[in-house]
This record gives sequence, structure tokens and C-alpha cells, in this order.
Amino acid sequence: MANTGKNFEGLVEIMAKLRAPDGCPWDREQTYKDLAAHTLEETHEVLSAIDDEDFVSLAEELGDLLLQIVFYAQIASEEKRFTIDEIIDGIKKKLIHRHPHVFGEAKVSGTEEVLKRWEELKKAEGKKSVIGGVPEALPALLKAFRLGEKTSRVGFDWNDTEGILAKVEEEARELHEAKKSGDVKAIDHEYGDLLFTLANLGRFLKIDPEGSLRRATGRFMKRFQHLENKVEASDLEMKNLSPEKWNELWEDAKKNEY
Repeated sequence: MANTGKNFEGLVEIMAKLRAPDGCPWDREQTYKDLAAHTLEETHEVLSAIDDEDFVSLAEELGDLLLQIVFYAQIASEEKRFTIDEIIDGIKKKLIHRHPHVFGEAKVSGTEEVLKRWEELKKAEGKKSVIGGVPEALPALLKAFRLGEKTSRVGFDWNDTEGILAKVEEEARELHEAKKSGDVKAIDHEYGDLLFTLANLGRFLKIDPEGSLRRATGRFMKRFQHLENKVEASDLEMKNLSPEKWNELWEDAKKNEY
């Protein structure tokens, strides 16, 4: 930790140099909105490294993500809006204020009480709604999960895993009935309710639905690419494959741990 401060200062200085009049033309042209897409991309690369348990890549990707924060701060500093010091000072104060059981005299019995007190502290800070802090731009599956987390902390939740599993079955039946009716709006409504409930089931199973679906998507992509290679090697045409052949190839991909 002895060199952490110097290393961070060095990174801030490099970013300032890149944005200086004699710096890099590309870096000088970037705006908050220009960087937004890069920030999202870097975040997903961090998540991918975590999913792969590739800690060498994770260290690199976290560096790229840290650079995004320093980049935003440099632009804001040039515009006299705020500085990197204000960002750091703000998060330090927030952490201390929201952890009175660590930095104060408060006592807590465990994680559940910490989270409940967290919501109480945020309300005291001026948050008007329990769910007001959930960003609009979150991916829908993650947003559903976070909304459930927030409302559960004030007691609005299922009692246990069996209760929410029963709700999943209920929503599936309602989707089935909507499908039989042919009512497009009703189908969309029930499908959304089912997805929302499944996202919240993840809380009871202690599984992040966004990460779980991302990993499932990754498995699907690898399996399908394995399947494509098999089809190409056998001189078959995908459009001519029978359902039985599709299933055979898919099972082969799964056996090969894709």
C-alpha cells in the first residue's frame, strides 16, 4: 500500500497530459457521452474475466475501468465541475456514514440488519423512495433483481424459496392461458411477470440472474459454434438438418463440455 497514492497520482497526471494542448488528439476530443460506450464495454470485460476466473485479465480490465473514472474526472476538472479528489472524498464520507457499525458505536447482528439499516440511512439522507436509487438504465433483468432487493429490505417479499417457486409456477400457468387466448398484450404482460419473478428467484437461490444468464449465453455460443464446426466438417447443410440431427449435434456439443 506504500506506493498506492503515488501510483494513483501518476495515473491522474498521465491523463492530464493526454488531455493537454500538446497531448493526444483523440483523448482531447472525448466527451462524457463519447466515453459512455467505452465504460460499458470495459465493465462487461471485467464481468467476463470474473466469469472465466481469469485473474490476470481481471487485473488488466479493472485498470481499464479505473482509467474511465480518471478520464471523466479530468474532463470535469477542466470544466471546473469537480475533481478526482472530490470524487474520492465523497465516496469516503459516504462509506463512513453508511457503516456506523464499523466507524461508530452502532451494533448489528448480521448482513440482513446491515442492509436494512443501509436503506434507513439513505432515507434519512433524503431518498424519497425505497426504489428511487435503482438506475433507469440498468439492464432489465438486473433491474428486476435490484428492485426485489430494495423492497425486501422493508418487508415486501415472499417468505421463502418455496413461496416464490409457487409464484413462478403461477406466472407460467398465466402465460400459458394468455398464449391460448392469442392476446398479444396479455402474452407480453404475463411473459414479463414470469421474467420478473424468475429474476427475484435468484435472490432466494443466492444467484445473480444477470451473471447466470450471461454465463448461460456464453455456454450456448460455445456449444453452437462447436455444432457449426461439426456440420462444416461433415459437409452437411444446416438448413437441411432434421430435428433428430440437430438434437444429436447439440448433445455432442454438451458432452464436449461446451
